[in-house]
Amino acid sequence: MSGLALVLLLESGRGSFAAAGAVTAVLGTANVVATPWRARAVDRFGQTAILSVLGALHTIALIVFAANPDAPLLFLLCLGTVAGLSIPPFGSTMRVVWSAALASGPLRTRGLSLDAVAEELIFAVGPLTSAILTALADPTLALYVSAGSVAAGSGLFVLSPLSRQQRGHRAKTLAKTSKPLRSPGFLPVLIAILAPGIILGAVEIVAPAMGAAEGSAVLPGVVLALFAGTSALGGLLYGRLNPRWSAERQLLILGAALVGISATAGLIGSTPVLVIGIGAAGGFIAPLLIVGYLAADARTDPSARTEASSWINTAVNLGAAAGSGLLGAATETTAPGTALAICTAAAAFVLLVSVPRHRHAVR
Repeated sequence: MSGLALVLLLESGRGSFAAAGAVTAVLGTANVVATPWRARAVDRFGQTAILSVLGALHTIALIVFAANPDAPLLFLLCLGTVAGLSIPPFGSTMRVVWSAALASGPLRTRGLSLDAVAEELIFAVGPLTSAILTALADPTLALYVSAGSVAAGSGLFVLSPLSRQQRGHRAKTLAKTSKPLRSPGFLPVLIAILAPGIILGAVEIVAPAMGAAEGSAVLPGVVLALFAGTSALGGLLYGRLNPRWSAERQLLILGAALVGISATAGLIGSTPVLVIGIGAAGGFIAPLLIVGYLAADARTDPSARTEASSWINTAVNLGAAAGSGLLGAATETTAPGTALAICTAAAAFVLLVSVPRHRHAVR
């Protein structure tokens, strides 16, 4: 909920998607910078204490945003930094719980697929709820409801028995060779996973830009819900498959399909084509993330699984921050479709850069 609510709130208060994109990009960048440190803290001290503190801080940051939409841009950028630093890493910690509860193999693959689908369904319901609350009242209400959801979700998660069992590894010191970034074959995966992140960040800004162009407050929520819904469907389909290709090859094939669809929709540029294209592109997001999570789980030390999974999130969030910032700036001078095509070109460049590394990793 908070992503769309924040963009709508800042755009309505300041009349600029560039300012909204800047704050969103700062928030995403801060999240990227903090991700490995938060994950290491969880791996060392356990889930309960760290997630409780982060959940409380992030809730407060969203409330302050909602109460001060007309604050100076510098204050909003600083607040975005705090909000980004304090995002609870529920995705990576949940995947650690899945890995502990399910044996490695097809069952764990299906578990992670269901996890990705559940997350995508949340991302479908959240933006749509924000759009409806904005249409009925204003984006401030949507952001307050989002803050309440963060508080409630944090409490429920840390009270879960499966989460409380993850008490950390305070006495265990990881060897340098067992750190995720030094694990063979893991870095190429991170480079490739930037591409879907760029598209994801671009869609989060292009959806409200489409709504503004069409004069519709509900259209952004519908577009984002469609994007997340098709992603969930793609995750379900992937969970039923048993591909024999390497993770690197799967990332390149799925990433190329994502780039091709997004580029086509952006170059045509009409609203109906953008809606259809964004919906079709969403079908490749969850499979790409699942492949990344499986690679993180398989190629890193078990005692650093939270950090390994969080690096996948870091790459996605870094790409999303770049995509939202780039598209926010591009929409000031170009149509939403053209801006999406520009971001897609950036995603294609990332995939091309990762190809030599993938070939090296496969050997």
